[in-house]
Amino acid sequence: EVQEATEVAIDLGYRHIDCAWIYGNEDEVGNGIEKKLKEGKVKREDLFVTSKLWNSYHSKENVKVNVKESLKRLRLDYLDLYLIHWPIQFKSSYILPSAEEIPAAYDDISFEETWRAMEALVDEGL
Repeated sequence: EVQEATEVAIDLGYRHIDCAWIYGNEDEVGNGIEKKLKEGKVKREDLFVTSKLWNSYHSKENVKVNVKESLKRLRLDYLDLYLIHWPIQFKSSYILPSAEEIPAAYDDISFEETWRAMEALVDEGL
């Protein structure tokens, strides 16, 4: 359904595609984008594709790995915008902690560390 929705959206003129790792549908969105690019319905430079870094991956070691995984699933060479999904950091062992787990799930990674790692992505053209 997501692939078809992406294809229809592009056919109707949508150009901003909003994604995130936590949505769990980047593969399907990527399939839809790829199909429309191959059909010549749209050029990559005409799309504005956004994705987001999930709370469990704010460490500098995880930022690049995560964006590359998103790019692979989306079948793209670069993103137009990559955001921090939520301004909280979880330890990488917690994806969606329960209410009881939240105190143990928080991590103390600084936003500055995450931001610098994201800025490095820009320098690499990702």
